[in-house]
Amino acid sequence: MNKVGRPENMGNDARQLLIDAARKKFISKAYDKVSIRELAQTAGVNSALIKYYFQNKEGLYKAMILEVTGQVMLNFKAHLDSSNLNNLEDFFRSFVEVIKQSPEFPLLMLKEVILNQGACRSYFINEMGMHHLKIFDQVYARFEQAGKLKEGIDPIFFRMSLMGLTLFPWYTRELISEVEGITYDDEFLEKMIQHNTSLMQYGFFKAESKENNLGENNA
Repeated sequence: MNKVGRPENMGNDARQLLIDAARKKFISKAYDKVSIRELAQTAGVNSALIKYYFQNKEGLYKAMILEVTGQVMLNFKAHLDSSNLNNLEDFFRSFVEVIKQSPEFPLLMLKEVILNQGACRSYFINEMGMHHLKIFDQVYARFEQAGKLKEGIDPIFFRMSLMGLTLFPWYTRELISEVEGITYDDEFLEKMIQHNTSLMQYGFFKAESKENNLGENNA
């Protein structure tokens, strides 16, 4: 299908302005509550550009999802590739550093997969389940092959526990902030990294390997 002609007097950055507007609006509101007019007004562009670049609202939403997930996973892979990840603390710290750059990612994942409020649930399930979440399996495989895990640890439950500790705190960020008065600043995030590391370490690892895997002294 051919695109419609682009409206006059629109700069080349209009497409990115629309994606940025989508990131703002679809995080704060359900998909069906966000209008094309609202997206265009937030971006400060002609609404006809949504049809020009994305065909419709769903196309814009999917482009936004692709950008956010792509950025998160590229950044996360870069962290993994640049680190030996000899301990769980490395993993938790890498994840925190990535999410700090794209804090909307866990909320998008929550709305798509769990609340089913978006338009890309199948994409999330396929891409996250078949590709990206395999990162959690790689963490299990690394320690299992090194003989550091307790006997009988199920890789599925290991992955679920690791996913819960990394993602859930970001799902509840606003609630924790309102109820507990906690700000997700660097001091709090460092404490969370240490806490999560200890929980996984004492639950899944052999006693003799705890000191080596906690990584508290590996600056």
